[in-house]
Amino acid sequence: MKKMLCAAMAAVLCLSLLSACGGKQKEEKNVDLAAFAQTLTENHEFAAFVQRVDPTDEEFGGIMLDNSYPGLKELDPEQMEIYLSMVSFSTGEFALVRAKSAEDAAKVKGIFQARIDGMTEEGMNYPETVELWTNSSRLVDHGTYVMLVCHEDADAIVNEFNALFS
Repeated sequence: MKKMLCAAMAAVLCLSLLSACGGKQKEEKNVDLAAFAQTLTENHEFAAFVQRVDPTDEEFGGIMLDNSYPGLKELDPEQMEIYLSMVSFSTGEFALVRAKSAEDAAKVKGIFQARIDGMTEEGMNYPETVELWTNSSRLVDHGTYVMLVCHEDADAIVNEFNALFS
């Protein structure tokens, strides 16, 4: 009888440990990327050429977005704030996206990494652009939130982004 009771108690203990480990998922914070983008433009000096891209503007914004981040619009993110240089050389930029799922966030990271790779390899033939993208571009994520930034203050901007989630 004692053995049976000990075995039952051990089973209950094991099950309680397993249930404590699984099932509880940390709820993701709701971050306003438009407000964060505004903060970035106020706190960090971006060239006057860096402007917000409106993905719904098919004549200009949609084309700029497709040229710089092909495939991003098709993912239909929850939130998207893209700031690009409107001149032929890059003076920095940033892109903030909240994807609908972890799988889409991984795709966004791939799109952003392709942008970094393209700018560091080609850089529109401007050595300063290649140097900026090589030394000052960062790609970070928190769950379904993904940020790409290319700016001289990239590390400080990453810290500000990370602070949104702590």
